[in-house]
Amino acid sequence: MKIEKINDNKIKVTISLNDLEERNIDLNSINYNSPATQELFWDMMEQAEIQFGFNASDSQLAIEAVPDESEGFVVIITKLDEDGDFESIQKYIKNKFKKTDLKVKKKSQKLCSSIVVYSFNSFEDLYQLSNRLRYIYFGESTLYRLKDIYYIILTKSNWSVNNIKLFESVLNEYGTKINNTSFYEGYLNEYAVKIIDCNAVEVINSYF
Repeated sequence: MKIEKINDNKIKVTISLNDLEERNIDLNSINYNSPATQELFWDMMEQAEIQFGFNASDSQLAIEAVPDESEGFVVIITKLDEDGDFESIQKYIKNKFKKTDLKVKKKSQKLCSSIVVYSFNSFEDLYQLSNRLRYIYFGESTLYRLKDIYYIILTKSNWSVNNIKLFESVLNEYGTKINNTSFYEGYLNEYAVKIIDCNAVEVINSYF
């Protein structure tokens, strides 16, 4: 595991498949809620604090995991400002979830992830959805409003969802799926009002 300081608020951690094997973590079924994965994350944070003084105990974090063909995968950890004004979060969402092969030891493994966009005609539907997602979804969630319609962008990957089928079923029960995610992501960033950035599901469950 190699840690690099990008700036005072951002670090880059390169994790090899050997690092995962040593911790008995399977790349194909990796889940942030597992004890082994959480231990790996806190080891990263501890080493970052020791090496670079990167203390994030009182900060909200944006975490980006992307494949790296030569080494394994790379995690970018960013401390967000308290006011939520983080100009590169859109780039983070756009680049975070792309299907990329990891070719290691003549094997091809995938970090399969994507974003999904759903619309809601009422906040009540959104609240009911958030209440259902609280136990199965642990990824990024950003909430927008445009012409009295609510839109939420969520990440769908092995990191963020315990049960993909249940996740999709719950979303379809309360909202309407937007198929052209690439277009709508940029459209919402430009024309909609961003209500909650990064952790919409958690905020809705906490305050409503």
